[in-house]
Order: sequence, then C-alpha cells, then structure tokens
Amino acid sequence: MRYSAFFLMLFLLGACSREKDSKDSNLTTELSDPFELVFLDDIQFKPFKLGSGNCPNPMACAGRINGLKIRVQKHLKDVIKLPKDIHVQNISVLDNKVSVLIDGVTKQDSILIQSYVNSNSSKFETKADIEIQGRRPMMQAELIPQGRRPMMQEQLRYDSLNQTSKFIQLIRGGVSNFPGKSQRVWIVDTGIDKSHPDISFDSSEVALSKSFAMNANDPFVDSDGHGTFIAGIIGAKSNPPNLQEYHMNGVYPGAKMVSLKVFDNKGKSTENRVKNALEYILLNGASGDIVNLSLGQQGSGPNFCTSGKIKEKIEALVDFGINVVMSAGNEAEPSDTNFPGCINYEGTGGNTAKTYTVGSVEVLSSNSVLFSFFSNYDVSETDRIIDYLEPGEYIFTTGPLKADSIPNYTVVSGTSFSAAIFSGILYGNPNPVTWKTVQRGAASGEGDPVYIVGKLQ
Repeated sequence: MRYSAFFLMLFLLGACSREKDSKDSNLTTELSDPFELVFLDDIQFKPFKLGSGNCPNPMACAGRINGLKIRVQKHLKDVIKLPKDIHVQNISVLDNKVSVLIDGVTKQDSILIQSYVNSNSSKFETKADIEIQGRRPMMQAELIPQGRRPMMQEQLRYDSLNQTSKFIQLIRGGVSNFPGKSQRVWIVDTGIDKSHPDISFDSSEVALSKSFAMNANDPFVDSDGHGTFIAGIIGAKSNPPNLQEYHMNGVYPGAKMVSLKVFDNKGKSTENRVKNALEYILLNGASGDIVNLSLGQQGSGPNFCTSGKIKEKIEALVDFGINVVMSAGNEAEPSDTNFPGCINYEGTGGNTAKTYTVGSVEVLSSNSVLFSFFSNYDVSETDRIIDYLEPGEYIFTTGPLKADSIPNYTVVSGTSFSAAIFSGILYGNPNPVTWKTVQRGAASGEGDPVYIVGKLQ
C-alpha cells in the first residue's frame, strides 16, 4: 500500500510537470490575438492631422510622415524590444494618437509587451482589435473554365456578344472601347488574382497594391475569390476577345484598380487592418478616386454608426474628394444595422465626394426589377441610408485561377456585387443616370421608400 501511494505521487508529479511544459510550450508557439498599441506621449510621437498647418495634404508632408513611422519602428525595436519587425503599414500616424497594430507575436511575447505597457502606463496603452467580417456571397456558382464554349447563357445571364453579364449590359456598362482614365478604384477586400487574363494592372497600380492581412503578404493572392469577383465586375477587360470562350468585360473595362488585401487566407480581418488600409488610401489616393468596401459588421446601438476609427477614416477620405462605395448587407435587416454601410456622409465646401451605400435588385426576364429578398433596406423615406440599388443576383464575373492555371468565371449574388457595379458606374460617370425606381413592397408609404436603380449612361 505504501509503495502504491509512492508511485501514485510520482505519477501525479509527472503529469503536473507535463501539463506545465505543455502550457509553457503553448505560450511560446501559439500566436496572440492582434491588439493595438497606442502611444500616449504626444511630445515624442505627435500624430499628423491632414488639412492642418503642418500637413495641408498628404503630398506636402509625405516625407515627415514616413520619418515618424521610421522613428516609431526604431522605438519598438530598441526600447520596447518588440520581438519582430513591424511593417510601416501597421503604423497609424493620422489618428488622435500614434498607434501600432501588433500581430504575429506569440502569447508569451504578448505578455511581455503588456507588462512593459503596464509599467509605463503614462506613455502607452493597449486596445483589443475588433474582428471585421467579409461579405459572403448569397450565392456562388461553381467555377467555369475559360476554354469551355459558352453554353447555358440564360442560366448564367451571360451576354456572349458583349462578353459580360447581361445585367452589366443593361446598365450600359461593359463597353470595351471606353476611354482610359487616370482615377483609381481601391478595392479593400480578400486580394485580387491579377494573373487572370481579363484583369489587368499597370505597373503603378501594382506598386500601390498592398496587403494588410496577417501571414498573407501578397495582395494578388486571393484564396477566397471575393476580391477577384469584385475586380471583374468593376474593371475586367476581355483579353483576348474570343466569342468561342467565356471572357469578361466589367462595367468600365480597363478601369485602373488597386488591390488592398485586408482579409487573411481564412477570411478574417480586424478593424485596425481596415483602418490602416483606408489611411494608406488617404496618403496615396487622389481626388476623384473611388474606394470599394464590400465588407461589413452587424450590430446595433446608439454609437454603432456614429463613431469609430473606420468612420473617421471614411469621412477623411470624402473630405479629400474620394468617394466611398459600401454594400448595404445581405441580412434582410434595416440598413442601420450594417457597418460601415450605415455611414452617411457628404463632403463640404464645394467637394462633391460622398459615401454611397448600395443595395440589390433582382432583374427579371422582362427587365423589370424587384427589391432583392436578402438586401438590407431603409425603414423610412425620411431617414435614408441606401443611396442606390444595382443588380445583385446572378452576376457573371471573373474567378481566381486554380492549380491548373486555367482562367475561371463564376456567377455570384449579394450586395457586394451591387456595390461593385455601382463603383464601375461611378468610375465612368460621377453623376449616375436613373434607370428605374423601385419599392421594396407593393404599397407606397412612409415605411416603403422609393429607391433609384442607377446606370452608367
């Protein structure tokens, strides 16, 4: 009996030791959730404010902004002893405080950083990062290889003569000889597969494209497909035009596009990644550019749509003359429950830029339209959020290449793609033409607003 108790004690001690070793091992190998490190010391690290005397516009203070980011990098490495290099894209210098997105560090390193911050609480604070959801398609067909002869064109809603979606042709898009333009569409999404022959990026747009996603550094890798769907709808151009194969002309074929990847290969993103991407556009964009945000977050509450870093950046973009196009959401809920689509903001002082929230319509065979069953909606005519509706069901577009390197196409549904259609319209015409008007229900009244369906020309 005495020996049994002795061996039992040895066993328990060994088990506890193994459990401790396992926990220690987890701390050194498992990655911490991303968090924001905020510099409270305005004397050493003073943020820039666009439009102020020290920074009237991004071009005027680009060198000083970059210099501040380099100083922050050095401080992170030499003083805080951060165990990894932080890319300048993760450093925000246009907020009320300079801040850094910390990701890719182990849980053990995160504990050490937090300990340092706690002992220097007058200089630093940390904030949890909020997850942002990708806008999932309501429907996505199987990928269709390019080499297949166009068939089932009615089911695919494919216009083989113009090599585009029938619904893009209906809103007067997809014309391959539209003139070239200098403005850009910044697509904040899952990345874009630029190896697709119908999606073309000039060298300047390649250089501007960036990834803000964790462990996914290439803005032209799109594991999800969503960003490539969006790019095809906005600005794909059939290359080479071949009526014997599937090809794609977007709303404005050949539109200049920039890929800003904020979602990782698992489809996850955070508030700070999106915020940093928007700040990057603010520093590199130009008046007349367009930002496409086909992403969202459900919620409610008094401050849900009226505060936050993403809202501040969107308003700053509009004030700088950059239009921001957002999807209304696919939950069949009131439009004020979807962020950032619930933001409604217009430029001031002669600036015509604004935010646009876009919902979806279904186009019937008679070319009449119905409010899509899944699209979020406004609850009254007097409190409007949704600016336009666009076709958002069964939209033919480009898909990412797979291992066989054969270009693919697909058919998708959702307000993401309505927003993409509107971004293409706005690229070609800053004053979209009314194609149709529609209500969500059959009867008119305060609870059933009249919506405009826009077209290019």
